[in-house]
Amino acid sequence: MQKLFTKTTLLISFISLIFGAIGGGLTGFAVLIGMPDQGSNTGETVINFDNGSYKEVVAKASPAVVSVVAMKDLTEYYNQYSINPFGFTVPNTNGGDQNNSDDSTQDGEKNLSEVSSGTGFIMTADGLVITNKHVVSDETAEYVVILDDDTELPAEVLAKDTLNDIAILQITGEDERIGDLPTIAFGDSENINVGDPVLAIGNALGEYENTTTAGIISAKDRQIVASGTGFGAENLVNLIQTDAAINPGNSGGPLLNLNGEVIGMNTAIDTTASGIGFAIPSNDIAMVLKSYQDNGRIVRPFVGVRYVPVTAQVQTRLNLGVDHGAYVIGDVNSGTAVVEGSPADKAGLKEGDVILSVNGKELNGEFNLQNAIAEYSVGETITLAVYRSGETITVELTLAENETAKESEE
Repeated sequence: MQKLFTKTTLLISFISLIFGAIGGGLTGFAVLIGMPDQGSNTGETVINFDNGSYKEVVAKASPAVVSVVAMKDLTEYYNQYSINPFGFTVPNTNGGDQNNSDDSTQDGEKNLSEVSSGTGFIMTADGLVITNKHVVSDETAEYVVILDDDTELPAEVLAKDTLNDIAILQITGEDERIGDLPTIAFGDSENINVGDPVLAIGNALGEYENTTTAGIISAKDRQIVASGTGFGAENLVNLIQTDAAINPGNSGGPLLNLNGEVIGMNTAIDTTASGIGFAIPSNDIAMVLKSYQDNGRIVRPFVGVRYVPVTAQVQTRLNLGVDHGAYVIGDVNSGTAVVEGSPADKAGLKEGDVILSVNGKELNGEFNLQNAIAEYSVGETITLAVYRSGETITVELTLAENETAKESEE
């Protein structure tokens, strides 16, 4: 198949924690702050491990792993800058092309060049692909996916999760295999143990497609603040920690058990350490994918309260009787603490309440109410522990869709 784009020479180099940005650049998150401890280890993963070799697992999963490449026409950039003998970009004072004939356009046609890349995996035979939101964060780029046989096909970004680093793409274009593409299945991320062996597959460094590395699950329920060039810090919770080698470009690739099932999506690395990577659990991803398939968009539930996290300062200033949770309080503009008609309103929550936990999971500075609600779907009923007037009460609440957010998307 004729290639859709040409790779370009590295034009500009940004010093960042884990990736460069132009010319075969690498897309990925870097961990700024590692947070709380590993959680409990329950369940059992069924291992299918033949003669100490991972080859059967790789053969099963690898055909469904794709590279996700962001493309742009860099002609305008070439016309504005040239490269001096020391490798630095400088303004082009000659007002024309700098002998970049390979990347010039003719008759107004685009000549797209790779500007960043990551990984994804195919979930449906007609070409739905899961990847990280930060891999497809550039709204001005066009995207292609590269199959394991090097076929390049255009892709459209269908949806991005507002609360997690998850995005859904659709492979487009004309190819006889669409409708019969290789797929990969989700495993149960609740059914894993620390110490279980895992494999990571991804487009390492944006150059080595479908690189496979092996390791173990190092911890569960990790919480981090992650960031990378071009996007701000994001709080990620409930993550799987692994020591399988994850490099820039691996973002969006699958973390596999030895049945060849996805139990996580590789998302972040701690660049201050060796062998500390993080993956979004498959159950969280499956929930988002199901939401999109059921609704045509990613639907997130809401409670319907405005709140501030309870810190030591908030506790002292407001003379609260608890040292953690979500303090329900109206904002300075609307003054409304509980949205009328919302699940919180129907459940009887009031301004001044402190929501201490959701289904027994304590809210604190690292795990807030938004994080907790993201683990559930519209229509599910949750149990809140609420501190009110000196005592703790139990409140049951049925989650609903935020109609305001829905209208803003339509």
